[in-house]
Amino acid sequence: MMRRYMYFIAVGLIGVTSSCSKFLEESTQSEVVPRSAESLNEYMMGDAYPNDFALHPEEPFLNDDIQMIAYKQNELMYPAYTWQPDMPEKIGGLVTVSSWRSCYAAIQACNTTLDYLPKMTGEQRFKDYVGGQAYLLRAFYYFNLVNLYGMPYNDPQTDPNKNLAVPLLISGGVESDYKSRNTVAEVYAQIETDLKEGIRLIEGSGQVYSKYRMGSEAGHLLASRIYLYMDKWNEVIQHTENLMAGAYKLMDLRNWGEVKPLEKPVISINNPETIWAFGTVGDVIVADSLVYRMSSELMSSYEDGDLRKGIYWSNGITRKLSTADIGAAPAQSFRLSEVYLNRAEAFAQLYKQGNVAAGQKCLDLLNALREKRLKEDKYVPWTLQTVGNDLLRHIHEERRREFYSEGGRWFDLRRYGMPKITHLSFSSASQAQKFVLQERDPSYVWPIPLRVIGLNPKIVQNPLAEIRQPQ
Repeated sequence: MMRRYMYFIAVGLIGVTSSCSKFLEESTQSEVVPRSAESLNEYMMGDAYPNDFALHPEEPFLNDDIQMIAYKQNELMYPAYTWQPDMPEKIGGLVTVSSWRSCYAAIQACNTTLDYLPKMTGEQRFKDYVGGQAYLLRAFYYFNLVNLYGMPYNDPQTDPNKNLAVPLLISGGVESDYKSRNTVAEVYAQIETDLKEGIRLIEGSGQVYSKYRMGSEAGHLLASRIYLYMDKWNEVIQHTENLMAGAYKLMDLRNWGEVKPLEKPVISINNPETIWAFGTVGDVIVADSLVYRMSSELMSSYEDGDLRKGIYWSNGITRKLSTADIGAAPAQSFRLSEVYLNRAEAFAQLYKQGNVAAGQKCLDLLNALREKRLKEDKYVPWTLQTVGNDLLRHIHEERRREFYSEGGRWFDLRRYGMPKITHLSFSSASQAQKFVLQERDPSYVWPIPLRVIGLNPKIVQNPLAEIRQPQ
């Protein structure tokens, strides 16, 4: 679907005002006239859902899950892989890989939906369902933006009430004033507000929706993720409670049978643990890459008998999605395994604070997941005696193994304290250079595209690292 863009000078971003969806009619350059709640629901699938754009395609190349294995002249992702401060200009100048542009365009579609929804024809219950999706999606996009362009909320050395993030745009109209960057705390507060309202509306609507739509269960999972990032452990547990007793079940790799990733991809609505399926391969390093593979460190971390080797990945390349359906099938998903790991981490943190019972609850969740991932003769339950004070480390490592290539590792590294990372980059077919991202490096917060700053004088740039040289 072709999108038509315009510049929202007020915020220094490019947003979408309309699409080729049939229900929209342009009466002026800044006004669209919807017809019905049903048509608005269709419009959202085309413009508000991340089905034809990548959220943050640079992310797989920034983290420690991959390594470069071969030289390629004029490698496009080199600026991301070596954490260069001019990465947005070297990569993000393309419409298809601009995270700022894509997320704000989708936010604008959510805002347009919410602005026009009260004027729609249709039953109120269905209108609530449509509005609920818009709130949840807007929360999802601001979650991505704040974790790209702002400091981590839980950073102990800075204050989220003072750290700058991104401008909050919560109206579909064109504003007359330039908007400055809101703080990290303000963006998270808006995310919380949107999540609560979105979940309330969808749960109250009683509508049945597909896994291609963001429903209340996906809202609860996203809420648990956000509260994990905010160190609010009881809220994480609260939002995962009903999901644990719901209709979703962990996929059992012991009964997977013959490995046929083209027929049984992990990222699929047919996976019993899939809650929401979305996204494009622009956020994933797919099987035809000859330059990058899973890092040897991560590869060696899988236990003997771990069935994810061969089902989740092979030869260091993801097998989680059907490469035969690239461009048509979803490339990412919200899965029940994250519910288990988010919940386990919250209990581990409570155990760390002295709640002894929480430690066993954490282990029960981890063992339930591991039992579905390991061969029966290799599975040995973890105990508090065997993991001891390393409970959180075990969770973090299990999270890394479970979600390889699914786009969350960079965000996790940020909330873990922004550790040092080393990448080897081939400068020729036979020579590799070492690049280092230092602990708490400025590049853990992405530079704002210069195009955005040029449009809006109120947008100030993040602190930039120096041009990164090989060591």
